[in-house]
Amino acid sequence: MDIIVIILLLLLINSYLVKYVSQNFSVSSQEYLWGLFFFHFLISIGYLLYTLSARSDSVSYFLRTSEAGSWLSLYETGTKFIGFVSWPFINILNLSYYSMMILFSFFGYLGILLFYIAIKENMPSRPFIYNLTIVELVLLLPNLHFWTSSLGKGSFIFLGIGMFVFGLSRINKRLLACLFGAFIIYMIRPHIFLALITAIIIGLFLTNIGIKPFFKWLILIVASFIFFYLSDSVLQFTDVDSFDITSSSVLNHRASQLGTSDSGIDINNYNIFYKLFTFWFRPLFFDGLGILGLIASFENAICLFMAIIVIRYLIIHWSKWNGFFRIGIFIFILGSFILAQVSGNLGIALRQKSQFMPFLFLLYCKAVSIRSNLM
Repeated sequence: MDIIVIILLLLLINSYLVKYVSQNFSVSSQEYLWGLFFFHFLISIGYLLYTLSARSDSVSYFLRTSEAGSWLSLYETGTKFIGFVSWPFINILNLSYYSMMILFSFFGYLGILLFYIAIKENMPSRPFIYNLTIVELVLLLPNLHFWTSSLGKGSFIFLGIGMFVFGLSRINKRLLACLFGAFIIYMIRPHIFLALITAIIIGLFLTNIGIKPFFKWLILIVASFIFFYLSDSVLQFTDVDSFDITSSSVLNHRASQLGTSDSGIDINNYNIFYKLFTFWFRPLFFDGLGILGLIASFENAICLFMAIIVIRYLIIHWSKWNGFFRIGIFIFILGSFILAQVSGNLGIALRQKSQFMPFLFLLYCKAVSIRSNLM
């Protein structure tokens, strides 16, 4: 019964949200926003059906949280933080497993929506089909929605990423959104947070980001301070003693353990370039991983095409990429580099990459915009 109440409540919240976003931001239409919502919800139902026949971490999250006696005992970086977020809903509101799945799916949807707003307000684009631009179309690729539609790290960390990118888009006005998104990312995966901070530092050095010099240097100083202040705790969290993750025996051991799971092809022995290619663009049709693998192969072929377009227009027209997109480049590369090292196998990589492939979508939309302006 509680799942019906949750669905009705989220529909009500989204009705206000769609109206507010359409009135205050440069989005396609209210119809598209509703379409995005129902598309994500439909894939969430598909994920629920998928969990009936396959092992899902969401069940473990729910059971561990329901058995936790103290809310504050779950306030830790990493896996426990999902329990911390879930605890009031499970232990106070007594929401069921299925209601929690729907709720966290909504968190994932909010992250996608914030990401969409950030892209649209940084890039004018021409209608492509049915008054939809390339931005609206790429955000309907299913893998992003599938892995952000369940109780777990994927949906909530993408909410943090969406808030971070939304805040970064207009950081003079949205500093709090940026900071809160960064906090969520740090609490779930500190090493990814460190990659974001590093990307901002590099991006600020290489571009005029369009903000006042005072704010630019303030951000640079604060980001550098955070990097050095948190680096030791991040290393402790990941159980390594240096940032040379390519030669870390602990991370190699962790990747080896992940590689023994039943979710795909072992990629531990690949070199870094092949690991990145696998992380970004596999499975492809030759991998033969069943129906889901075949569906993923079509999307990965599209992503490979996007990457080729991005590389072409990035190299030739570097000056046309402003600070927001340049930071996006480094977030995509650094984040992918870190996760590719510890994914262990192709199945794990398929889940992890949903956090960073939207940055490829962002870069592809910018490349298409540059190409359209040159034609």
